[in-house]
Amino acid sequence: MGQSFLKALVANVRLGAAAAVAVGALVGGCAINDTGAEEVWDPLEVPNRFIFSINRAVDTIALRPVAVLYRDWMPDKAQKGLHNVVDNLGEPVTAVNEAIQGKAHRAATTMARFLLNTTIGVAGIFDVASSLGLEKSRNDAGLTIGYYAGVEPENGGFYIVLPGIGPSNARDAVGLVADASIDPFGIAIYSIAGSTPYWIYAGSRYGATLIDTRVRTMYALDDLEKNSVDYYAALRSAYTQQRAEQIRQKRTTDAKAELGRRDNLALVR
Repeated sequence: MGQSFLKALVANVRLGAAAAVAVGALVGGCAINDTGAEEVWDPLEVPNRFIFSINRAVDTIALRPVAVLYRDWMPDKAQKGLHNVVDNLGEPVTAVNEAIQGKAHRAATTMARFLLNTTIGVAGIFDVASSLGLEKSRNDAGLTIGYYAGVEPENGGFYIVLPGIGPSNARDAVGLVADASIDPFGIAIYSIAGSTPYWIYAGSRYGATLIDTRVRTMYALDDLEKNSVDYYAALRSAYTQQRAEQIRQKRTTDAKAELGRRDNLALVR
C-alpha cells in the first residue's frame, strides 16, 4: 500500500503539474497593462521567448479555435457546469494552502463548499455552496510561498515560460508541483485503479481546465495582444503584477484581521 501511495505521489508530480491548473498561469493577469515590463527579472529570455512562440502557435492553430467553438455552440448551462466541476476539483488543494497560511476558518469554509458541491451539487456540477453564502476563494502553493517569503510580492525569482502552461516564475513553478503532488483525486485514483485510469483523469482534467480557462480569458488576451507592442513582455509583466497583487491582498487581509483582533482585545480590557 505504501509503495502504491509513493508511486501515485510521483505520478502526480510528473503529470499533475499540467493537469492541476493548466492555463491558470497563462492568463493570470491579462487585464493588467504592460507597464513596468522591463522590471521583471528574465535571465532566460531567449529560451523563454522560444517556448512562448511554440505555446502561442499551438494556441492559434488549435486551442483558441476549439475554445471559440465551445463558447459559441455549447449551451451556457453546460459551460457553467464544466467550470463548476473544474473549480470543485481544486477545492481540497485550496483548503490545504489556506490551512498552511493559518486561515483555519477559510480552509473549513472551502472544505464545506467541496462537500456540499460534491454531494448535493452532483459531483460539483452545481455550485450549491455559493447559494448558501459559502464564498469561493482561490489559493495555491505559489501564493503560500509568497505569503511567507520576506520579500516584495513581485520578487518571485526568475521568470520562466512553461511548455503547455505559460508564464510562471521560480516560486510559482515550485508551487505548481507542490499543488499537483497533494491532489487527493490523483493519488486515490492511481493507488486504487492504477496508471491507466489516472492518465484518463489527468488528461480529462487538463483538457477541461484548458478549454474553460481559455474561453473565460479570450477577450482579455485578445485585448492585451492587440494593444501591446511586445506581447511577450506585456504578458510577462501582466502575470507578475497579477500574482504580486494576489499575494499583497492576502497579506493585507491578514494584517487588517490582526489589527481588528487587537482592537477588540483593547476594548475588552
